[in-house]
Amino acid sequence: MRPDVIPYGYCYLDGKLVVDTREHGFVLQMVRMWKSGKSFIAIADYLNSQKVPTRMDKRWYPATVRAAVERRLEGEKNED
Repeated sequence: MRPDVIPYGYCYLDGKLVVDTREHGFVLQMVRMWKSGKSFIAIADYLNSQKVPTRMDKRWYPATVRAAVERRLEGEKNED
């Protein structure tokens, strides 16, 4: 991740990276779908069909979904 890019589902508050409640629900939905066996392609297609906004108002791509899911799963590991 580039240092100037804020990951989807997060924002900066007082210089710290924190959960962005407006986006984080979508990240949790992506994780649930992935854990239920959906592919990153299927999740991206679903998000696009539901018109879930990306940060830049573009389409969801499997690589973007994968990055968000992996980032959240890594966060879950660090919370243990």
